[in-house]
Amino acid sequence: MKNIISLFVFCFLLVSCEQKKADGTVVDTPTKGNLKLMVEEGYQPVITSVLEVFSSLYSMAHFDAKYVAEGDAVRALLNDSTEVIIIPRNLKPEEVAYFKSKGFTPRENLVAHDAVAFITNPGNRDSVLTVDQIRDIITGKITKWSQINAKSNCGAINLVFDNANSANVRYCRDSIGGGAPLPANASALKKNEDVIAYVSKNKGAFGIIGANWVSDSDDKGVQSFLKEVMLVDVAQKAGAESYGPYQAYLANKLYPFRRSMYIINCQARAGLGLGLANFLISDPGQRIMMKEGLLAANVPIRLMQVIKE
Repeated sequence: MKNIISLFVFCFLLVSCEQKKADGTVVDTPTKGNLKLMVEEGYQPVITSVLEVFSSLYSMAHFDAKYVAEGDAVRALLNDSTEVIIIPRNLKPEEVAYFKSKGFTPRENLVAHDAVAFITNPGNRDSVLTVDQIRDIITGKITKWSQINAKSNCGAINLVFDNANSANVRYCRDSIGGGAPLPANASALKKNEDVIAYVSKNKGAFGIIGANWVSDSDDKGVQSFLKEVMLVDVAQKAGAESYGPYQAYLANKLYPFRRSMYIINCQARAGLGLGLANFLISDPGQRIMMKEGLLAANVPIRLMQVIKE
């Protein structure tokens, strides 16, 4: 009953925000119209699900979603090429100042928390790494698997990202690597899916992807990916407990490489961008986040400890 009431209130609020032209014709509203948006490619699985559900509820809402690198999405927003983006960060002060100089402030809504995930080839036995080891790989201090495990026969480390302008690259360079340039053994492909395919075929590869690509364990595509690659667990230091990029470990912040998803809306009217943002932060949208393996920003989390006798 609570969920039904929540959805009813959500729908009422959306309908009440209807916009009209001077002749009374309904234009872009929170539940009707056409919206072009850009989404960081790492969020393609979950946002695809969100748009499918939204469109099934509101048949006159149509979305043209382009899944691109974070840098491309932000650039398009600043150049007025798109009005709505979904990326794993909020706007920087200078970006907000740019929009304020044009007379308005973008709406920014925190939607969920996810993580940067690390993957290796199944033939690599080093499935647990420390924070320092990951930092040293990303900054180029460690370039061979034998520097981590003297018995390793995986050779040189091939550091692989999805896209040179992606959120994964920015996060690893700035948040993990302290702003240091990426090493010579780093290369960028095009998409997270390309990284998974590359790592599955190269024994020395160390791939960086958005956790959303491997977080929904019920999804058949994710199940297939996890047969092709190995997800790395991370420990704060050698000998300490290690954790993967899963909801429970994001909730209690035990997984160290957590980040946040935002929807940023630059529509000056109460249009479809507002409707999508409201849906994402409402109970139905937050439940999709949880189903897809992300940590919803507005849904209470209950953690349970299983004790083995």
